[in-house]
Amino acid sequence: MEKVLEMKMHDLSGKKVLVFGGAGFVGSQLVRNLLTHGSKVIVYDNFIHGTEENLEEIKTDIEIVVGDVLEPWQLSQVFKDHKPEYVFDLVAETYVPTAYSAMRRTLTTNIEGTLNILSTAHQFDVKRLLYVSTTELYGNARTEKISEDHQIDPFNTYAVTKMVADRLCFTMHKEHGIPLVIARFFNSYGPRETEPYVIPDIISQFAKQSWVELGNVEARRDFTYVEESAEALIQLIESDIPDGEAVNVGSGITYSVKELASRIAGIMGKPADIRVDPKRFRKYDIDVFSADITKLKKYTGWEPKIDIDSGLRMTIDWYKMHGEKWSWEKWAKGKVEGGDGRRR
Repeated sequence: MEKVLEMKMHDLSGKKVLVFGGAGFVGSQLVRNLLTHGSKVIVYDNFIHGTEENLEEIKTDIEIVVGDVLEPWQLSQVFKDHKPEYVFDLVAETYVPTAYSAMRRTLTTNIEGTLNILSTAHQFDVKRLLYVSTTELYGNARTEKISEDHQIDPFNTYAVTKMVADRLCFTMHKEHGIPLVIARFFNSYGPRETEPYVIPDIISQFAKQSWVELGNVEARRDFTYVEESAEALIQLIESDIPDGEAVNVGSGITYSVKELASRIAGIMGKPADIRVDPKRFRKYDIDVFSADITKLKKYTGWEPKIDIDSGLRMTIDWYKMHGEKWSWEKWAKGKVEGGDGRRR
């Protein structure tokens, strides 16, 4: 492996950084990491999935702009007002089951929204943009570890939209010279989850009862604690990797859903009573996703240091300290009780 260059190609310290989707799960952690790097952070979010609560204790340290990526005039305004030098694009409809029933919204947000951000960033000459893509676009693994050269073969609506946006970034770089890098994200977990993904769902169920109901418990995924995932994104945008490149961001270690449930049960003092509910199976599921992060290590030297048990314990501790409610649980409760259905 080639030696990682000690000099950064880009340094975000003291720079204005615009984070699209900065009130979401990964986005709000990225904002915190950027602050530790000395960046001047602007968050742009429509607060449909992200929440104000996710930014509560740091809101006086950042600028928050409420806006939608589907409104080009709003995008132009935030660039005019704040003049960001670097941009992170984390906006997407990301929850795979939702995409089954909200295909048009998923297509519009994930493709048209990405194009709007790219076009506006190009118009205002940003120094570099990082787009958060997904490993879902690889489809079924042909190799034990998935590298960036793996065949692209998406199997669900969400993955198809991200594949188009991923390629759109590459094309916009080639045709218009937009300086950008693409991060293909494997699974992340930790505080402030905004959708009922497997780890927060398991934690939520065990908090309420002594068993869990799950779907495909044999599916294996590559998990990284969110604080480390966010740091990888920062190191990637700062690196000397050539513009237009796609890079996997993951841990290279996989766990089955059953293993995760057993570990969480142990930490929470519950019996590992795991029940399979056929209704929880996805229409089409992928057996295993395991990241080859050779490219990421080459250009950044980054690798995860927080093991799965430590990360799960920190996640559970955060959950308990915040009323044993994820934001998606609070939203659902408000809807049942006659709220207006918006996630705050």
